[in-house]
Amino acid sequence: MSTMARLLTSRARKMILDNITPTPQEIRHQRKVIEKITTHLAELGRKQGRRFSSIEPQGSTGEKQTQIRGAADIDLFVALRPEDYEEIVSLPRPERDRLISREFDGLVNEWFAPAARAAGATKMVKAYSQHPYLSAVIDGIDVDIIFCFDLPAETLLHTGPLTAVDRTVHHTRYVVSHLTDELREDVRILKSFVRASHAYGDSCAVGQIGLTGYAIEVLVILGDGLDGAASLLGGLGRRPVDPFRRNPQELVKQVPSIEEDFAVIIDPVDPNRNVGASFSPRAIRWVQQRLAHLQELTAHRRDNAAVAIVIEKPIPDDPLPTWLAPHCRTIRFIGDPEKHYTLYRDKIYRLMRGLSAALAREGTGEVRFGDVLWEVYFEGYTFAASLIVERPKIEPVYKRRGPPLDLGDAVRAFKKRHSRTYEKDGYVWVDVTRRWTDVDEFIEYYLERHPISGLSRRRRRDTVMARAENVLYRYVMRVEDWFPLAQRQEYKDVLQSLEW
Repeated sequence: MSTMARLLTSRARKMILDNITPTPQEIRHQRKVIEKITTHLAELGRKQGRRFSSIEPQGSTGEKQTQIRGAADIDLFVALRPEDYEEIVSLPRPERDRLISREFDGLVNEWFAPAARAAGATKMVKAYSQHPYLSAVIDGIDVDIIFCFDLPAETLLHTGPLTAVDRTVHHTRYVVSHLTDELREDVRILKSFVRASHAYGDSCAVGQIGLTGYAIEVLVILGDGLDGAASLLGGLGRRPVDPFRRNPQELVKQVPSIEEDFAVIIDPVDPNRNVGASFSPRAIRWVQQRLAHLQELTAHRRDNAAVAIVIEKPIPDDPLPTWLAPHCRTIRFIGDPEKHYTLYRDKIYRLMRGLSAALAREGTGEVRFGDVLWEVYFEGYTFAASLIVERPKIEPVYKRRGPPLDLGDAVRAFKKRHSRTYEKDGYVWVDVTRRWTDVDEFIEYYLERHPISGLSRRRRRDTVMARAENVLYRYVMRVEDWFPLAQRQEYKDVLQSLEW
């Protein structure tokens, strides 16, 4: 995408904002829920003698006000003073984390849950991420009540956080101090676009983790608007985004961990932290492709089409084309709602990495079922892992190449281990009979030996499975164009007609 190219016309911008800006009634309702649960938490906390420094909404529905219509929830942070927990926070990290979790677990049970119940909460669940927190629905809005420690910015810079969310309040202050009304609109537009790409945060469908709300806010602020943010986003993977304006050599020297990261967006409140460290390259590349397409639509004044790819809509659940369907396999799991969904997502990703590697190659390194493309998609606690396998059926015998003939000792050892070897093209070879020639049988074998605690398998087909398959077909195959089936003429013929 060319630098600072215009992403939207004024007409398209207005049409999008008319669709995504929260209504005054929606904002009033959010504030009413925030006030109600905050009051109950504060009153019960004081009654129980709890010590805390603040109870404040963070995230998009807090002070930042960057939420999108119909897609907002409430993150309510209860900040604790570290000096009140000195015996715990002074311990070495592993023991400290264990005791913080135990302390938070008790507080969730004895403080958060009764306060939320008094506020009329339904679907109340004690969930777990790094530490326990309470998830509930209050007056139709999803509410997460989360503990953090109230740490000064200097402490965070020098000693780091005590929990993963301790920086959040400082992120809010940074964003609020830099956003104008127009930039807030730009944040909403870019957030809507990323959500429409199904590449947003923990709910990302194209990759394990997508762009977060805070990353989008930072890009808009540093880019001084939507077009600048799109330019910065379009350069991720090639150019770091550093608000401290260090040259690349200096940046790597000061933050060496970024050498392992695809996307580098340095946190404005912490010069040594990469906000984009966990973002999946696949998610970033897909958003970049869609940005380039949006720019092209705008250049041709196709405003209605531009608006359409910025507004989020469900992933299609259409059947796959007949030429592709025989290569696709999808596995469905159901998880326990009392655990955080990301714990299951991450376990399924690990499972699929192992399965895809085992499908692709024999234990000796020779090609087995060929290249494998896969992705994980979930709705609530229903997870679908979908694969496209290059060769679902394979020949019963493969040729295993041994050492070069000029390595006498190695050749003799190879021949000793294998009968019926033969020599060809300067190597010693042997024909090996495969144990597995059918991809379905291999998948069943692998899953039986790699169960995931807390997940149960379901075989009845549903829309989540169909959408997982469409993620691969419509989005992932566009990004991973190295994949052999993405190079088939049948796919090239339909690319222009596939929705963005």
